[in-house]
Amino acid sequence: MERVKILLREVKDEVGIREDVKLRIVPMKHKIASLSLEKKVLRLNKNVIEKLNDEEIKYILLHELVHLKVKDVNHGSLFFGEFSKHFRPEKIREIEVNIIYKLL
Repeated sequence: MERVKILLREVKDEVGIREDVKLRIVPMKHKIASLSLEKKVLRLNKNVIEKLNDEEIKYILLHELVHLKVKDVNHGSLFFGEFSKHFRPEKIREIEVNIIYKLL
């Protein structure tokens, strides 16, 4: 848990989010993570994060925090424009493949 809190602080700084974001690490049946824009609660799947390295967890945290930064839960051009400031397309693909492989 402490490891993920440290990563969350790092990613918040990287994205430029100053507001408080509550972190909940809970078992989830169908998701890796979710974010409530209204309540600013980021939920991570406990069963998933136990299998991932720090870079992969940071990727997931960044994904959720970009939703908060752009104030939109969709994956449109605003989201991808902000997200791509932090990862090159080939790195995105590499991390996503690694996450999928570890979760199969």
